[in-house]
Amino acid sequence: MVSTQEIALDRTQRIGEGRSAEVFVDKSGQILKLYKAKWGKSLAEKEFVATSFAHSQGLRVPAPLGIIERHGRSGVLFEHIDGKTVLEHFRRNPVGMLGALRQLAHIQFGIHTIVNAPLPNQQDALRVQVSRARVPAWLKQTTLAVLDRLPDGDNLCHGDLHPENALYTPDGLVVIDWEKSTAGHPTADVARTELILRSGRTRFVNAWAKAADARIRARLADFYVWTYCRLSGIDRRDIDAWRLPVIVARLSGQAAPNEDDLQAEARRLGNHFAHLI
Repeated sequence: MVSTQEIALDRTQRIGEGRSAEVFVDKSGQILKLYKAKWGKSLAEKEFVATSFAHSQGLRVPAPLGIIERHGRSGVLFEHIDGKTVLEHFRRNPVGMLGALRQLAHIQFGIHTIVNAPLPNQQDALRVQVSRARVPAWLKQTTLAVLDRLPDGDNLCHGDLHPENALYTPDGLVVIDWEKSTAGHPTADVARTELILRSGRTRFVNAWAKAADARIRARLADFYVWTYCRLSGIDRRDIDAWRLPVIVARLSGQAAPNEDDLQAEARRLGNHFAHLI
């Protein structure tokens, strides 16, 4: 049974905000992640269960302390971890970013060694996202046909692992934001990480021009996948096979600044697979 408690926001300080949630620190130093959406209770419950499971398996994650309610909004209370995100810490240090990505690949490989995760099925989650994606019907049908040919699994998958969801601390990286985690296949999880590294909304270094940033992001994404493949023995082609479902699933969420680029890539991949299915 998950306990629910009330937290007074007038005794907290907001320290961060994302698309789906705000993050606060209270006077005791605990971290409160409070969801914005009306369906935040289900997200909070999912994140609590997923983080609790990851914590129980010895992964370096903030200890989840309980689910909270405040003025109709739901969230999760966590222990406080001192540290900036990997992106913040290495924003102006590409060499340091390479080292951090190597660590992150090792962590993701370790996550994937955990099986029988008590979480939603990855394939089911992707199918729901594809059905809601902002793409034509033919592309949804093609994507679902591709999914039919891809492997299922019960490995623990973070679902959103990237440099903004890992904290850099003197003792190593700490993985946060587990609300998108599933039980599924590791190659799909790595494909999602590659997509974010290659096409995410945030530049790695503010000073880089857009074109230069795109080039360096592509190299970092390739380096990350290469590192993971060396660790796991997985073939790069097995990760590439997930690109279409992962991109189309991404198009079910809030529109990103690079929406047009994602749409174009989804159609290109869809046309390629349509001739093969």
